[in-house]
Amino acid sequence: MHTEIIINQILILGFIVCVGVIAARTGIITETLKEGIASLVFNITLPLLIISSLTSLDITLELLRNGFLVIVMTYVSIFFLLFMGRLSSILQRMKRETSSIHILHTAFGNTVFLGFPLMNALFPGGQALFYATLFYLVSNSVMWTAGVNILNPSSEPGVKQKMKNMLNPNTIAFIVGITLMLTGINLPTVIDIPLSGLGQTTNYLSMLYIGGMLAQTDIRGVFRRRQVYILSLNKMIISPVLLILFFKVIMDIFSLNIDPIAFSVVVLQAGTPCMAIIVVLARMFNADDGHAMENVFITTLLSLFTLPFLYWMIGVITV
Repeated sequence: MHTEIIINQILILGFIVCVGVIAARTGIITETLKEGIASLVFNITLPLLIISSLTSLDITLELLRNGFLVIVMTYVSIFFLLFMGRLSSILQRMKRETSSIHILHTAFGNTVFLGFPLMNALFPGGQALFYATLFYLVSNSVMWTAGVNILNPSSEPGVKQKMKNMLNPNTIAFIVGITLMLTGINLPTVIDIPLSGLGQTTNYLSMLYIGGMLAQTDIRGVFRRRQVYILSLNKMIISPVLLILFFKVIMDIFSLNIDPIAFSVVVLQAGTPCMAIIVVLARMFNADDGHAMENVFITTLLSLFTLPFLYWMIGVITV
C-alpha cells in the first residue's frame, strides 16, 4: 500500500513536470519566467512551507533525538556518496572536468525542488519536512566546502562566502520555525492561513520549474551516454541500498531505534536525482556543464522508478 502511495505521489509530481515541459516548449514558460519561478520557490514559498510545517509540530525529546540521528546519518551518507562517486570516476578514467561533475552529482541530489515536495506529500504533518530540512542543511555544509573544492581546487571560497551560501532564506526559515516550535508561539490565524497557503504552492511551482529546466535539454544522443546510466545506477540504487544495509546493521549492533519516517527521509533524499544547481556551478568553474545537464535530465526521469524501488527496499530490509 505504501509503495502505491509513493508511486502515485511521484506520478502526480511527474504529471506537473510534463505540464512544465509543454509550457516551456510552447513558450509559455520563458527563460526569465523559469528563473523567476526558481527564485519565488527558493526565497518565498519554500521558506514559508518550512515555517508552517515546523510550527505545526509538537517538540518532544524523541523528535530531537531522531533529528540528531538524522544529522549523523546524513553526514555518513554524503561522504559515502562522495567516495562512491570518486571510485566510479576513477574506474571510468574520466577527465577532471567530467569527473568533478560525476562526483558531485553522485553525492548531491535535488533535495529542494523534488525532495521537499515528495517528503511533504509522502509523510504529511511536518515531521518529514523537519528531517528533510536537516538533511538539506548538512548537505549544504558539505556542498559549499568540500564540494566546491572538488569542482575547482584552486578556487575554494573563503569563510565569508561559505557562510553567505549556507545562510539563505531556507536556513533562516528553519531557524525561525525551530524558534517558534521551541517557544510554543503560534502565529495568529490571519497570518498563519495565507502564509501556509503560499507555502503549499511549493510542490506545484517546483515541478513546473523542473519541467522548464528539462525542456531545455537537447535529448539527441543523451540516452546513449553510458556514463549517465552508470551514475544513475550508482547514485539512485546501489549506494542508497548499501546505506540502508549499513544503517540497519549499525542500529541492530547498538540497539538504536530511529523513527521510520526519519530513516526513510535520509535514504530517499540520498537517492534523489542530481542537483540542478551544479549545472550553474559547472559553467562558473569551466567544468563540463553539458554533462551536468544530461545527468539532471536522465536521473530525474529515472527517479520515477528508482524512488519507489528505494521506498520498497526500506520496507523490505528494515522490517
